Amino acid sequence: MDTETLMSSLSLVDDDEDGLTLRFYEILFERYPAVRPLFSRDVRPQAAMLRQAIVAVLEHLDDSAWLGTNLAALGAKHAGYGVTEPMYAAVGECMIAAMQERGGQEWTLAMTDAWTEALTAVSQLMLAGHPSEEELAS
Repeated sequence: MDTETLMSSLSLVDDDEDGLTLRFYEILFERYPAVRPLFSRDVRPQAAMLRQAIVAVLEHLDDSAWLGTNLAALGAKHAGYGVTEPMYAAVGECMIAAMQERGGQEWTLAMTDAWTEALTAVSQLMLAGHPSEEELAS
């Protein structure tokens, strides 16, 4: 994973006001209105938590045990909210769209590639925490 590109591109598009994650939710709800009911009316607290989660993942990219444990637990929690596997692709798509928009002319294909790889890996680790068919049946 291209840690340097991930860090530098996040610095380009992120701010302390959760602008990136707030814009992400706007794009997500525009493109995928069916997911809107999964969220509270005010997404600002969720946007702040998402921003913290992104930073935490980047800080632990070299710690596969931390990533596996924490992202699986997060995935299990999201499964309980009704998040399904196809929703993860939508989240990745919309996060990258928000990043591209905020990065403007400075955003590069290498940044898109790095974030696509990272968000795909995060999705896979989170999906590992979703209950299996057998667990759901019991």
